[in-house]
Amino acid sequence: MGRNVCIIGGSGFVGRAIIQDAIRQGHQVTVACRHPERARDLAVEGVCMLRADVVDGRGLDEAVAGADTVIYLVGLLFEKGRYNFEAAHVHGVEHVLAACKRAGVKQYLHMSALGAGQIPASKYARSKGEAEGFVRQSGLNWTIFRPSIIYGVGDNFFNQFKKMSKSLPVLPVISGETRFQPVWVQDVARAFVSSIGNRHVSGKAFELGGPKVYTFRALLELLMSELGRKRVLIPVPDFIARIMATFMQFLPTPPLTPDQLVLLRHDNVVEGEAFPKKFGKPAELEVVLPSYICATPTEVLQQQLNTSRSYYRKGGI
Repeated sequence: MGRNVCIIGGSGFVGRAIIQDAIRQGHQVTVACRHPERARDLAVEGVCMLRADVVDGRGLDEAVAGADTVIYLVGLLFEKGRYNFEAAHVHGVEHVLAACKRAGVKQYLHMSALGAGQIPASKYARSKGEAEGFVRQSGLNWTIFRPSIIYGVGDNFFNQFKKMSKSLPVLPVISGETRFQPVWVQDVARAFVSSIGNRHVSGKAFELGGPKVYTFRALLELLMSELGRKRVLIPVPDFIARIMATFMQFLPTPPLTPDQLVLLRHDNVVEGEAFPKKFGKPAELEVVLPSYICATPTEVLQQQLNTSRSYYRKGGI
């Protein structure tokens, strides 16, 4: 039975995957974001676009009105102006939870991250952990998801290094032995959508990772292999990485910040079961990565669709 779902911050990478899956499952979706005019492509049948700002709370009451389930996806990779970790990850969550209570929303699904609240030196991790605390105390039927690196069409990880490697004969490797457990964006979307209206996930937190663990260096090697590029991977000493991060943080879209450097020193892997069985079987990175990393924009859409269909036919869910 279709439900009314409001996705806060739904115009981004993960939000788009969740929207597509939710519409396929027969749900009505309201997408609340700061700049709905920049996401007109999402305004298909079954999707309503609204303007809302979690930092000051404007538009949230209208966005969540009539919603059965609210999904919070707002997340910053770096701070800029008034959009800092505290404002977006903590106060934004407080504003949304308050709006949910005023509207009588019954279910709240929250996007957190592996390491939330466990890395005191990182403002990002601290803010994610603080937000989880407010969610747990909200009195709503909440569910928290903590993914590792999320990859797929339009990701910020593999595509960033693909772009860097296009013009550089060498690639700097910072914290090359740090371990990650990349998870496909479609698998993350499936976990969220299958939780809509599911009382069995209430009051639980789920870690989401792919089936395999890789070092940072191994991920770059895999990417270069798929791209057919031979690049020298140069380990960067910590003191040089700190200097790089200090200067890069002032760029409009910084590839590295001091806070990200702190996170890079800590493994980002799931404790225990890689991906909850109740949400299905996670895809393998080696299967999905070739479907989009070398493709043209048109080929990306078709190949990702074909990969998804083929994967599910083989028992992925």
